[in-house]
Amino acid sequence: MDIFVARQPIFDARRRVVGYELLYRDGSGATEAGEYDPTRMSSQVIVDAVLGLGLMSLASGRSVFLNFNREMLLSGVADVLDPDRVVIEVLETVEPDEEVVAACRALTERGFTLALDDFVYTPAWEPLLELAGVVKIDVLSAGEHLDELVERVRPFGVELLAEKVETAAVHRRCRELGFDYFQGFYYFRPETVRGKDLSAQTVAVIRLLNLIRDPRATEATILEAFRSDPGLSYKLLRMVNSAALGGRGVASLGHALRLLGRDPLYRWLSLLLISGRDVRSGERQELLRSAVLRGRMCELLGDVLRRGSRSRDVPQPDALFLVGLFSQLDVLLSVPMDDVLSQIHLAQDLRDALLARAGEAGVLLAAVEAYQRAEWQTARRLLDEVGVDADVLPDLYVDALAWAGNRLALYTEEEDDDAAVRSA
Repeated sequence: MDIFVARQPIFDARRRVVGYELLYRDGSGATEAGEYDPTRMSSQVIVDAVLGLGLMSLASGRSVFLNFNREMLLSGVADVLDPDRVVIEVLETVEPDEEVVAACRALTERGFTLALDDFVYTPAWEPLLELAGVVKIDVLSAGEHLDELVERVRPFGVELLAEKVETAAVHRRCRELGFDYFQGFYYFRPETVRGKDLSAQTVAVIRLLNLIRDPRATEATILEAFRSDPGLSYKLLRMVNSAALGGRGVASLGHALRLLGRDPLYRWLSLLLISGRDVRSGERQELLRSAVLRGRMCELLGDVLRRGSRSRDVPQPDALFLVGLFSQLDVLLSVPMDDVLSQIHLAQDLRDALLARAGEAGVLLAAVEAYQRAEWQTARRLLDEVGVDADVLPDLYVDALAWAGNRLALYTEEEDDDAAVRSA
């Protein structure tokens, strides 16, 4: 059975990632959230999703929040899970009767932390409030009643997690109310500022990207551009000498450029463009991981599309990777997308994909974005438009998430080295 799975990060008050909520459904039930009946997800499917697909290892050593319905609470499926890594998230659809309370008490005695999902207070929930460690509140739905709900649960000594935080104003309000954790699309959509200047490093990388794409630019011109920025020269040599590229012992920029070639160099500089500064920030790491994951998934979906489409041209792998990678440039650089793209030489079909999700590249990107948001049916419909079977998505997601983590680790190491040099 195909398991559709995605994850959403959970941040603490300092915007560090403390865990992930895993969102999952079996392929047969992969419909929009409003149409989905959680009881269709059997305990065995959860075990397959978490253990069979190896998703625990993809949580980067942090806690995993797993949704549990009544069947799962009573079935003993948690026996195969690690209480030090898994938070049992009791769905709001569960009736808190004596049987459920007894099962939850047994879980806490085994060391599990309980989280109450989409919590709305009624006296019937007080026995579970006594057992819970975390209460998740849908701040979008709570609206003007949020303050009252917080005061209701505070005496139980639970930690508060704000769900569906979608604006800076809501984030600030939740901070003021004393929420401990935060989850929502806002952390992937910080406000952009029109007219904001790009940093000197960003401008330098964009200039190099344009040079590399210019067939008239000689190797000497590209090398001179690198020499004018010692920081970029150092990073290029680090890339080439990394184990992933197998180029240890490269000491000159000219050798590095000849070893890499223009296309791989363009890809690595594109990664450098989105990484910018402060890679070690938890929120920024998640944004970077999301962008790299999108690039890899678009590239892999292109391979699938290419194998089944002999009758038409399919965008090249590097182009699809770039579309996914650049899809969050506006968020990462805090500059509107059209302002950024006005400075980068990109083919018109790639611009259309990034600005309007148009063309095959745009459709693939939109499908990947929908999958990340756990909008399974939307992802399936979009892939149907271009003739790709959506059942390939779960495996591609797992592959891309691991790939993105490996690439991001390289930049984190570079940031650590740079910080050590600056403090020496």
